[in-house]
Amino acid sequence: MARMNEAAGSSVLTSGTFSDYTTSLQSAALATTRLAATTLPQDIAFHRSIHISFAADLDALSTRVLRLTNKLVRLAGSVDSGTVGRGTLEDQEDVLDGFKSLIVDPMDRLFERTDMCLDDYLGRKKEPAIAVPALLNQSNNTSKKIPAPRGRLDPALQHASHLPKPQLLFSTKVDNRDESPYIPARTLDHKWCARVPLRYVFRDQDESDSLDEEERRKLSAHPYYYELTHPTFPTHTFHPPSTTIPPASITGPNSSKYIYVSTPSALSSMAIKLKTAKEIAVDLEHHSYRTYRGFLCLMQISTREEDFIIDLLVPSVRDSIGNTLGEIFANPEITKVFHGAESDIVWLQQDFNVFVVGLFDTYHASKVLDFQKHGLANLLEAFCDFIPDKRYQLADWRIRPLPDEMLTYARSDTHFLLYIYDQLRLSLIERAQMLPAPDAYPSNAVSLISKGSISDKPQHFLLNDVLARSIRTALRLYDRETYDAELGAGTGGWDTLARKWNKSSLASSAVEINGVRGGVIGEVYRAVHRWREDIARDEDESTRYVLPNHHLFTVAERSPSNAAQLLALFSHGSVPPVLRRRAGEFTEVIKGTVERVTSSGIAVEAVVVTADVETADSAASTAVVVVEEVTKSRLWGPVKVSSSAALQRASSSSLFGGRSTMSHEGSSYSTSQSVFFGTTISHSPPQISAPIVSSSGKIFQDLVARIHRTLVIAPTTPIKVPSQTNVQCSASSGLHPAILVSTALDDTTIPGQIEIPFIPSEQRQSHFAPAPDYDTIVHMGQARQKKRKRTKSKVIDNPSPGDNENPGEDEVFDYATVSNLLDDVGPAPEELNTRKKKRQRDAKGAGVAEYAFRAPPRDMREVKSGNKTHTFR
Repeated sequence: MARMNEAAGSSVLTSGTFSDYTTSLQSAALATTRLAATTLPQDIAFHRSIHISFAADLDALSTRVLRLTNKLVRLAGSVDSGTVGRGTLEDQEDVLDGFKSLIVDPMDRLFERTDMCLDDYLGRKKEPAIAVPALLNQSNNTSKKIPAPRGRLDPALQHASHLPKPQLLFSTKVDNRDESPYIPARTLDHKWCARVPLRYVFRDQDESDSLDEEERRKLSAHPYYYELTHPTFPTHTFHPPSTTIPPASITGPNSSKYIYVSTPSALSSMAIKLKTAKEIAVDLEHHSYRTYRGFLCLMQISTREEDFIIDLLVPSVRDSIGNTLGEIFANPEITKVFHGAESDIVWLQQDFNVFVVGLFDTYHASKVLDFQKHGLANLLEAFCDFIPDKRYQLADWRIRPLPDEMLTYARSDTHFLLYIYDQLRLSLIERAQMLPAPDAYPSNAVSLISKGSISDKPQHFLLNDVLARSIRTALRLYDRETYDAELGAGTGGWDTLARKWNKSSLASSAVEINGVRGGVIGEVYRAVHRWREDIARDEDESTRYVLPNHHLFTVAERSPSNAAQLLALFSHGSVPPVLRRRAGEFTEVIKGTVERVTSSGIAVEAVVVTADVETADSAASTAVVVVEEVTKSRLWGPVKVSSSAALQRASSSSLFGGRSTMSHEGSSYSTSQSVFFGTTISHSPPQISAPIVSSSGKIFQDLVARIHRTLVIAPTTPIKVPSQTNVQCSASSGLHPAILVSTALDDTTIPGQIEIPFIPSEQRQSHFAPAPDYDTIVHMGQARQKKRKRTKSKVIDNPSPGDNENPGEDEVFDYATVSNLLDDVGPAPEELNTRKKKRQRDAKGAGVAEYAFRAPPRDMREVKSGNKTHTFR
């Protein structure tokens, strides 16, 4: 203790005495700890009570230790906000209860911060692989992130249905019926920055054969195939700036300005500035809802200094894009930075015949760096602390003039993209340096298609991988998709759509129903799908606008026969405008398809249309299609329908079995086999004494009689069924004389069982058994009855003579006298009240009642003792 006091008594510490001070302090602390562990008595409380001076010194030392400990806790809380306000140590109980939270955790954090400071001082600390800059406009301590906007976009901005079609004013009209393959060499006027002349394809002799012939042929059709597979990347691509300046904000009072390009002269001025830039950021906005093939509406281009927004709906600007920007996009010395350029590359070819050489796709960079999310919004939030409003991604970009919110969103796609491009390159180079040597080799994408000026330095192999992936994206070629009416293949084919919507009965692999793939519904579905495709091309509308997919399946399954039934399938206000105008034409296609299938002599299914349309024509809704062919039905089997009558006569049935030969004057349905009634009906009409009346009432009565005969009310007895045509049940058996049982069995009939049929109560000849006395039933609440003493029966060796009399003869049992539960009549209300009062009187006079469900004893329900030490809480 004296050494510790001596070490702590040093008031002045210098750099020269600090080492000696720490050594003496550690020695004093070690000696004090050893002394306290070995020399202090075990019963300190006893010694405190008999030695007053020892108690005073011990209290003083405890107070000093607590004061020092609280001081360290407060110091730890000043540098760590997580320990502020957690309290101080007051006594021994506080040390025992809050030792870990108040002492151990703060000391661990202090030691960790000390190690970090020492690493920083000694130069051992390195910058992170991906440096995320600080917030631009707000401080780190008091800033709160602006949450991403939620909710649905205004319908007026998402689908501006009132706008006239801008494509009608374009100089170059699109032929939607043209399904010829896209060959850019025929449509390209000039090949900018060409190393190989247009319409020539050069291949290396040592070219790898890893690509199949079909893919190589498709890639070779690209006019810049040689330039892309033998790239010449500029040197500045592999040397990103070590310090980058974040771009200015696009919102607020200090936001940067942009240039809106809507005239050919402004487009030419912008092109002059772009030719002097080393890299540009590009993004496109596309519209595909009110057009069949889709078209570009807006182009955003940003340099290090300015942002340009090009209006592509102006016909004069649209016609000048190819000649003005074609050279810039094909120049490999100017790096074009896109994010997710898969679709943008194709749209530029489709609308302007513009091809991109020198692409850097930041999406591929995020994939190589193994980011958790790869969207542009995630990169903007991580690197620039900007959260874009992604709701405008689905906005209608044909709106003019563009609202400020849509302009801000369009600018954000390219305004920060060059800064993100620099940060990603730095991260790729730094991560490549951290990876071990075996991983530093070119990827498959580099080895397959890139043979140009790719850097051979080990720190650039990840950057080479991103550039190679971007080259493969730039090699994409626009291809016009043809309509496959036979197989339904393609992104918009009927087979692809059916599989996507899990309509296996309408897909190409559907089972043929009597020669028709998918039946009538499948044929109607394909016809409706083709009609939607043709109308969309003729009116330059998307197929979703003509008829949505879910309505397409509904119409195919219902097959409406007139316009009223067709419009009834849609809810109020949801009828597509094109379909409303062409409702008659659409229903004629459906009717023509059904008639064509039925008139071809192929078996079909009946299509029933049920629609609650008040204005529907009654004659059209009740019309029956009559076919003079042998067809097959699910219920009645093969049936021949006459032109004069719509009677379905089946030779086999899943309900009645096979049908016998019947005349036109007989009943509509007759059969020799039945799953329901067995084989007891002969092939010829049964000979019964009563005449058969060909009416629906007589048929119904016969059916009821058969059902009654199948209801068993008593055990059956196996007997030999006599072979005869007509068997009439006698009156003694309990059957009504009017009920006839026609067996129609021959000599080969297998013996079966005669079942006692059910007979209505008014037709029975015997009386019912007397009703049981309900008063003898034991009810709940009665007093317990005494048990009857049993008397042991004596075993008699010699049986009584009456037991062996008539051993082979059984008493005849009259089943008609047995009571039937179906005929039991409940007691009258007066009788029920009388019984209730009688039970109440019996319960009062019986004393203590014995209930069937007794409550458990009290000692079984409540715990008498336990958990006295409060161990379990």
